[in-house]
Amino acid sequence: MMMNMKKVFAVLLALLSISLNVAARQPSDKTGIRGVWVPAPSFTAVLHSYKNVIGFVKTLDNLNLNSVYLVSYAGTKTVFQSKILMEYSNYSTVAEGYMLASYMDDYNVPLKSPTGDPIRDLLDEAHKRNIKVFFWFEYGFMGDVAPITASNPILAANPEWLGIGNDQLPANYNRHDYYFNAYNPAVQEYLIRLIEEAITIYPDLDGVQGDDRMPAMPRNSGYDKYTVSLYQSEHGGRLPPYDFDDPDWVRWRLDKLNGFGKKLYSGVKAVNKNVIVSFAPNPYPWSRDNLMQEWPQWCKDNICDLLAVQCYRYNAQAYEATVSDVLKYLHQAKPNQLFATGIILMEGGKLKMTPGLLKEQVLINRRLGVTNEIYFYNEALKNIDIQSVMRELYPYKVRFPGMKK
Repeated sequence: MMMNMKKVFAVLLALLSISLNVAARQPSDKTGIRGVWVPAPSFTAVLHSYKNVIGFVKTLDNLNLNSVYLVSYAGTKTVFQSKILMEYSNYSTVAEGYMLASYMDDYNVPLKSPTGDPIRDLLDEAHKRNIKVFFWFEYGFMGDVAPITASNPILAANPEWLGIGNDQLPANYNRHDYYFNAYNPAVQEYLIRLIEEAITIYPDLDGVQGDDRMPAMPRNSGYDKYTVSLYQSEHGGRLPPYDFDDPDWVRWRLDKLNGFGKKLYSGVKAVNKNVIVSFAPNPYPWSRDNLMQEWPQWCKDNICDLLAVQCYRYNAQAYEATVSDVLKYLHQAKPNQLFATGIILMEGGKLKMTPGLLKEQVLINRRLGVTNEIYFYNEALKNIDIQSVMRELYPYKVRFPGMKK
């Protein structure tokens, strides 16, 4: 009799253990952002084949991640087949501006894609698992990582679009990122139409995102003929100050970029009110002082559904100080702003984050009341140690949070 009772007890314990394990894998009533950025296909093979799409989504699902931020515009090419891009460039066919064109011959091998479209497949597979997909317009107003030449497809069709600094050289940040003129309404219209086209082609797209390049311009910019003329027309013929840090001149240019943000937001919502508009700038005030990004104002103006600040730091103390500072500005601008920290895992193709520091940074978030993270970038998810930490940090699924106005 005692032996039978022991067996029954053992069976009950086993059943309880199975029940708890199953429950841990079920969706929770809790909410949070568990996201990952996916760069252009030259940096990751996620969209190179249907097999890769399936495997990537399974990885996200297994790690309980719930959102993807996919590069959709970079190097004057798009991840979707864009007629708008062809209209504003010297491309003679849509295929010339299609970022995935060189991979399409092999896309159905070895598994056959049900649609023949990597983006359609990614959306379908992700949505089956309640994973949201955002189009990340990485380049934004930037034209190239090197000086933009006449061979650039967009500049070739619009030579007056080049941004110019007070040194009369092409406007750039740190001699690495070179920009089109974001103060020009024609350039603004191009990007807005490009984004509206994307959410028209994929009406179930969950969101769109700009980063530290949209809306943005290098601090010393605004000295091209168009912007100078526009400034003069609004200032009694006076030329802009040569000092690009002149407070009134800075304010005028910030207002032009903030105005773009408002037009973008209203344009997106007019096409599909359910699309989430997100921005992923650098911490403030650095973002304002270097790239003319005044994101506290975007939050105040209710044109940013999701703010994802790039809190890229390689030690715990600096990370906590950065997140705390962001929260201070958010509290002043919009206390209920949906906010996620951007956490860097790798750069230049090399893993930079240790598992221990990754865990420490997420725990810092929790201590500060932050429940949302987006990671840069997806290739780091292949690392076994990173996977192990994420399984510990995210033991069950959570719903992507709703937006608060």
